[in-house]
Amino acid sequence: MPRAWSRRAAYVIWVICPVAARSTMWSMDLTSFHKLRLAVQENANPAPSEHAVLLQQHLQHQLQASGLFSDVELGRTDDVDRLVIGVCRCAEGILPWEAGVGVEQIWQRASANAVWEAHFLGSSDSLMELEGAMTVTESGQYITVHLVAEPATVAQPQEAPAEGAVLPEGAPAPANAYPA
Repeated sequence: MPRAWSRRAAYVIWVICPVAARSTMWSMDLTSFHKLRLAVQENANPAPSEHAVLLQQHLQHQLQASGLFSDVELGRTDDVDRLVIGVCRCAEGILPWEAGVGVEQIWQRASANAVWEAHFLGSSDSLMELEGAMTVTESGQYITVHLVAEPATVAQPQEAPAEGAVLPEGAPAPANAYPA
């Protein structure tokens, strides 16, 4: 039997009674999240599509209103691992890991009334990924979410014309065209 203060005890409390243990949450690696999600999926059915539609619309609105993204595109699939999917492009000046902080808060608010929820958030300078699952009924019907955010697009620098290349008429001369 784990001691009351141990990490294992917190895990047992969180899985059995997640609402009471929300203040006892910790980071979860992707493998642990997938095992937990699979356990729920093996013991329940996906929620009716109305639940997925409402969650999709809520997330779409919250992600767009957050100011973290210049582009948000959400949809639904029949894949039980990602019933709601989304791809976002970070707003100018926002790195994916910074957006991840806001996305996790949005997810926590969206799943606040869920019977049970778990999620994984991974992020770096080049990608943010959130995988989430929650049950929406006492019978365990679930919804799964998979969001990915890419960095803002960066304008590609224009290459200087090759030495000896003829510029089109009316094009400005490069700064180093006339050495001093």
